[in-house]
Amino acid sequence: GFKTAQQQRQRALIELAKKYPVTIYSNSNTRDLYGVRYGGSLDYWSEMPKVFFGSKINLNFTIPNIKSGLPLRIWDVLGCGGFLMTNFQAEIPYYFKHKEDLVCFESVEELVELAGYYLAHDGERKEIAMRGYQKVCQRHTYRERVCEMMKIVSGSE
Repeated sequence: GFKTAQQQRQRALIELAKKYPVTIYSNSNTRDLYGVRYGGSLDYWSEMPKVFFGSKINLNFTIPNIKSGLPLRIWDVLGCGGFLMTNFQAEIPYYFKHKEDLVCFESVEELVELAGYYLAHDGERKEIAMRGYQKVCQRHTYRERVCEMMKIVSGSE
């Protein structure tokens, strides 16, 4: 699964880089990512929030063999006020609205097409990022999650 995910991410980034400037921040080997700019390795807690907020588009790719659940990256990007494009996961509609809080894609081709659209529509992209940020701040805090877990554990839900 991890190898497949790596190959899918590489293909997506290379296809995006054929049309748009793409920068990756990683401590992994990126030499096979033709056309992708390497931004270095950054501290996740102090530097990545600035990248999430300052990037026109942030990407999330879920590992294909993970069929259920949402990665923390979704909340991290939205919680920093960043615009997020992510592959679709079944749980997304329970928490977020497609094209209102974030943007989902189902294929590399759709990712490239949507990236072009949102790069050309700054206002719409910024509105989606703001709505995603507001939703995380209002409905997805640690307090909200702990209360929800307590209801489940106590059987009062």
